[in-house]
Amino acid sequence: MLIRDLWRTTRFRLTLFYGAMFAVGVATLLGLIYWQTAGYMTGQIDQILRVEAKSFASADPAALPGWIEEDMARDARRISLFGLFSSDGTWIVGNIQTMPSDLVIGGPPRELRASDGHRPGARALAVRLPWGEVLVVGRDATQLAEIRRIILHALLWSGGIILAAGAILGAALSIQPLRRIADVRAATREIMDGDLAARLPVTARNDELDMLAGLVNAMLDEVQRLVGEVKSAGDSLAHDLRTPLTRLRALLYRVLQQTSLSEPHLPMIEQAVAETDGLLGRFRALLRVSELERGQRLAGFTTVDLGLVAEQMKELYLPLAREQALELLGDLGPAEPVEADPELLFEAVSNLLDNAIKFTPAGGQVRISLNQTPEGPRLEVADTGPGVAPEERTAVLQRFYRSDRDRLRPGSGLGLSIVAAIMRVHGFGLVLADAEPGLRVSLNCWRERPRAQGL
Repeated sequence: MLIRDLWRTTRFRLTLFYGAMFAVGVATLLGLIYWQTAGYMTGQIDQILRVEAKSFASADPAALPGWIEEDMARDARRISLFGLFSSDGTWIVGNIQTMPSDLVIGGPPRELRASDGHRPGARALAVRLPWGEVLVVGRDATQLAEIRRIILHALLWSGGIILAAGAILGAALSIQPLRRIADVRAATREIMDGDLAARLPVTARNDELDMLAGLVNAMLDEVQRLVGEVKSAGDSLAHDLRTPLTRLRALLYRVLQQTSLSEPHLPMIEQAVAETDGLLGRFRALLRVSELERGQRLAGFTTVDLGLVAEQMKELYLPLAREQALELLGDLGPAEPVEADPELLFEAVSNLLDNAIKFTPAGGQVRISLNQTPEGPRLEVADTGPGVAPEERTAVLQRFYRSDRDRLRPGSGLGLSIVAAIMRVHGFGLVLADAEPGLRVSLNCWRERPRAQGL
C-alpha cells in the first residue's frame, strides 16, 4: 500500500491529526508538571539557603569555620556547598574554593554556571557577614536536572509511541476503505468502457460509502433504462424502415429498367436510387453498431496475424487510393499474433482506410503501419488530410457525429463508431492523435479492458 494512497484517506489523516494533537497535549502536560515541580523545588532550595545563611551569620566568627567543616562532614550525599572568603576574596574554608563571579553579594539565590567548575544545576547565595567576611551557601540541585531528563525522555518516548501508534492505527483503519475504493474504481472503469450493467459494490455495513454507492447505482439504473430505450427505439426504427426502403429501392430500380424515361426524368430517378442506397447503408451501419455493442459475434475469436490483415487491406485499397490520386504506403514490421475476430478486424481497418482516403486531398498520403510495442502490437492508419481537432476526438466516436466541416461530404457518421465498438468487443484500445498534418488512428491490439459481455 503506497503512503500517498494512505494519505489520501480521511481516516488516516484524521488519526494522525488526533495522534499529533494528543502528543501535543501530553507534551504540554509534562511541561506543566516539570514547570510546577521545578518551581516548587527551587523555592524550597532557596528557602533552605536563606535559613542556613542567617544561621551562620549569627555564629561566633571564631567558631564559624569549625561549624562549616562539621556540616560538610555530616553531609554524606555531598549536596551542601559552602565557601568562606575573607573581605579581599581569599578562601578560608569550604568546598567552594573560588568566589563565583556571577553571584551578587546580598542578592537572591541563583544558579551557578557549570563553566566555572561548579556542579550543573547548583544554586547558591552569597552574604556579607557582620565582621566583613563573605559566606557562600549553596546546594546541589541535580534533582532538577534529573527530573528534566526524565520528563524529556518521557516526552520523546510517549510522543514517538503515540505518533507511531496513530500511523499504524490509521493505516489499519484505511486499508478497508482503500480496498473498497479500488473496487469502486474497477467498477467505474467498466462503466466508462461501456458496460452500463456494472454497478458499484455495496456492503452490509450501510456506511457513507454504501450510501453514496447506492445513490450512484440508482442513477446508473435510470441511465441504463434511458439509454436502452434510446438504443431500442433507434434499432427498431432502423430495422422497421429497412424493409420499406428496400422495397422502395427495388421499385425505383424497376422503374429505371422497365420504363422509358425522358432525359430530364432519368437523372432524378437515379438520384433517388442513390439516396435510397445511402439511407439503407446508414441503417445497416446503425444495426451493425448495435450488434457489436450487445457483444454479439464473439464466437469467432481465433489467432490473427495482424501483418497479414494489414497487407491484405493495403492491396484491397491500393486501387481506390490511386483513383483518388493518393499514395498508399505500408510500414509493416513484425508483430506477435493476437486473439481476435479476423472479420471484425478487417471491418475496423477497412473503415479507417475508407475514412482516410475519403478525407485526404489529392496528392496526399495514407500510411498503414504495424509495429510491436512492449505492451503488444499496434496497428496504425495515418493520413495527411485535415485531421480532427483535439476537442472533437471523443465526439467523432459517437453515432452520427459529423463535424461542421464535413457535413457536405457523403457519409453517415458511423464509421468510427463501428471501429470503437469493435475495439470494445476485443478489449483493445483506440487512440486518435495528430499526424502533423492529418490524423493518426492507433489500434492498440492488447487487452486494456475486459472484453464485452458474452465472452
